[in-house]
Amino acid sequence: MATNDIRQAIAETGTALWALVDEALLSHEPHDIDEECEFEEFARDLLRVFTSHSDELAPAEDAPDADVAFS
Repeated sequence: MATNDIRQAIAETGTALWALVDEALLSHEPHDIDEECEFEEFARDLLRVFTSHSDELAPAEDAPDADVAFS
């Protein structure tokens, strides 16, 4: 990511992380509903935080693709 604006960098990085976590959660192996899964708990908690601070994240059209490497 090439920017000198720290707020923009945080917003774009947060948005990319949100997309990656959402994608990982959707592709996560299904298991019994009674079975506790630390990854699912972590991912859902993280997505709740992103959702509650969505106004501070980059708009989807401004966000880098999830497969873009940050330098």
